[in-house]
Parts: sequence; C-alpha cells; structure tokens
Amino acid sequence: MEFRLLGEVELWAGDQALEVGAPRAQAVLAALAVDAGRPVAIETLIDRVWAESPPVEARNVLYSYLSRIRRLLRQAAARTGETAVRIDRRHAGYVLDVDPELVDLHRFRRLADQFDDRRCDAARAAALAEALELWRGSPLAGVPGSWAAQVRDSWNRRRLDAVVRWAEVELRLGRPGPLVTTLPDLAAEYPLAEPLEALLMRALHLAGRGAEALERYASVRQRLAEELGTDPGPELRAAHAAILCTEVPAPAPDPAPGERTRPASRPAERAEPAERAASRPRRTGPHWTRLRPVLAALVALVLAATVASATVAENTDTDPRGTARSIERAQTLFATAQRLHEEGRPEAARSTTLDAVAVYGELLEHNPHENAQPLAPAVVEALARAGIDFSVAQPALLSWLANPRFTPYPAFAQALLRSGWRLRVPVHLDVVVWNYERAAGTSPRELADVRTDVLAAAVLEAANTRYGTRVTEFEGLLASPRGR
Repeated sequence: MEFRLLGEVELWAGDQALEVGAPRAQAVLAALAVDAGRPVAIETLIDRVWAESPPVEARNVLYSYLSRIRRLLRQAAARTGETAVRIDRRHAGYVLDVDPELVDLHRFRRLADQFDDRRCDAARAAALAEALELWRGSPLAGVPGSWAAQVRDSWNRRRLDAVVRWAEVELRLGRPGPLVTTLPDLAAEYPLAEPLEALLMRALHLAGRGAEALERYASVRQRLAEELGTDPGPELRAAHAAILCTEVPAPAPDPAPGERTRPASRPAERAEPAERAASRPRRTGPHWTRLRPVLAALVALVLAATVASATVAENTDTDPRGTARSIERAQTLFATAQRLHEEGRPEAARSTTLDAVAVYGELLEHNPHENAQPLAPAVVEALARAGIDFSVAQPALLSWLANPRFTPYPAFAQALLRSGWRLRVPVHLDVVVWNYERAAGTSPRELADVRTDVLAAAVLEAANTRYGTRVTEFEGLLASPRGR
C-alpha cells in the first residue's frame, strides 16, 4: 500500500490506484497523511479542508469523508493481503496510523535528509536521485484551498533545494550527462531559480557545450530583467565568468575521511598563538631575496587599487553610467565571496571574487572620472582571501590594469600579470599600508618608485600580526613550480 501526495493525491494497492473521491475527500486524506502517525485536531482538519469557509455542518461532512476513506483503506488491504491501515480517533483528534515510509512525501524527506557530510558523493547522489524520482507533479495537485497551496509552495521549495544539491554532487563526481538531460525541464518549472540555471550552465560547460551555456546565461539575464527588473545574481555571474575564463568550476571535492574542512586561505594549523606571532621579531636574511617576487604580486595589486582610489576622486557629483549601482553590485559579490570562503567553499568564493573583479574593471574602464575608492580595499583583500590564481584571473584584470591611470606604476602591473602565483594568505590593506608608512616614513600614494623590500616586509608583518602566518609558508609557495 502506498499513499502518494507528490502529484495528485492517490492511494495505491499493489499496482492499482484506488479512487479516492472528490477533491475535498482528497484534502482530508492529504491532511492526515502529511502528519502520518501523529494526531491531527478536528479543528485543524476542518481548517485544512475548508479554510475560512467551512460548511454549516462541517464536522458531520468531515465524518462522512473519514468513513469513506476507512472503507477505501479496507479495500486496499483486501487487495494486498496486508493489515488494513487505520484512522483512529484520539483525544486530540484523528491519526492515520501508518508507517511514514508508505507516504511518498515522508520518504522523499528521509532520502533528501540523508545528504550530509558523513556520506560519500556516490551515496548522496543515489539517495537524492531516488528522492527526486518520487515526484509526479505538483504536490496535492487538484486539492483546493489555502492550506494545500501552502503545502505545494513549501514542498516545491524543498524539491528545488534537493535538485540543486543533487546537481552539485553530480558535478563533483564529474558527471554532467544526467544534468544536461534533466535540468532543462526543471529549469522550465522554476524559471527564476538562478542556482539551478548556474548549475545547468556549469554542466553544459563541463560537457563541452560552452556556447550553449553562454546562450542560457544571455536568456536568463534577459528574463530576469524583463520579469524582475534585476541583473543576474552572484552565482550566475560567477558561472558566466568561469566559463569565459575556460575554467570548469565544479564544486570542491569532499575532504578526506577524518580531515577537517577549513577555509582554503587560512593556514591549516598555527604554530603559535597570534599574540606571540605579532610580537615575534620580523625575520630577515637571504630568504627575502626569494620572497620579494612572490610578495611583489600582492604589493602590485595593493598599489594599483590605492592609485585608483587616489586618482579617480574627481567629478563625483553625477552618476551618468550607474557607478553607484556597479559599486553596490561588486560589494555584494565580495561579501558573498567572503561568506562562501568562511563556509569552506573556496572554489565558489574564488569564482565569485573573479566576477567582482570584472565588475570593478568595467567600472574603471567605462567611468574614468568616477570615484571607485569604496572598492579598492575590498578588491585587494578579497583576491588575497580567495587565493586567486592571477594567471587564471588575467582576462578580468587586463581591463582593470590597462587604464591610463596606472601608468605611473607599469612595473607593478606587469609583475601582477606575469606572476601566476596563488597567494593563499589573506592580508588586510589597512594593516599593510600602516606598516609600510611606519617603515618607509611616507605613504605609498606619494611614491613614484616603491621600495619592494619594505613593502614585502609590511605584507609579511601584517600576515604575522593578524594570522600568525610563518615565513616558511611563503617559502612553500616558492618551492612549487608556479612559485619559481
């Protein structure tokens, strides 16, 4: 015997569906089945079936529906040879005394809730796929009333959440095929669900259909503008930017068994507390010669952003090209990237950060006289925090660094573009600048020729002060092929 609510309300005995009756009778059965095994008060049943317009003899009508459903349950038991499911009267109301596993809605919830960090991706994918296969249509289809509408909305959201999680797992497994086949129909059911569209774009790209992925982005961007008057959100923009960078941005793989998940840009373990690291004397010696090229890339970005802030502070009374909107959008993206980073999702944080950099580059390129100062510190810190590989970020950074206002510092811009280093240690711009001014006795904004050694020391000291980062961690970067 099986109770089906994920679609039309049905009662199945073996391979045969039994006629439940009129929509109100279906509503009574559904009102009991959604709370299978738990009492439902008579007043609650009446409210679920008739809402604010119950009949004069609502209790008597309800009793007649309950009697019909009891007869139907006995017929189903006779067909299957099972013990009949009972509708019992309790002091608190009525209860459908049935194993929740016989109700598709509860079975879906159990399978979907098995998605946790203790299961491998293959098991997660199988459980979520089995859960999604239970859906035959909109929940409680054909059942009238506000309660049924609320149930539909709630469970449709749960379904969408399960679809997104299933798609993320399939991408981690490197299996875009099922997504390319299944997600277009689901995206049509949820036309404004940006996470779903972003996952479909990633799947198409992974399947070698990048052009189709870009077409979907253009289509959904137009739809969002026409129906909601908004631009694509961070997830869609991140997927679009990653495709343009010819990168396959599948979600990060699970950590190995027993391994803790940490933000990628933080050191795995600190050798000593931050207070001790802050008071530790700064290291000097031959290793600085090797460290300078690595730190110069971050320094270049610091200077580029600082110069931009200092030289575009003109003509801020007007906003002819939507500068304020661009700044707000980029700040939102940076905030999203930080949240993703703190949640231990470095790849998503990285993609979102790249997208924010692209917004900033467009702002500087097309609004040469606007004040972009609110973005400069965020750009530097977010890039460092997300561990951006600058060689991958080149397309987004080129328009940014090609602006004439950076000509006083061509060497730094070139160093940034040539570096290709992945800087994993987050450094706050204000701390770096303060350390530099203290050591050099002047502001980096005032210099035409920056002392790289002093700036490198300032960067490292800021990392030591804030995060207890060790010099050996920078040396480890140098030891890799990309750091040479």
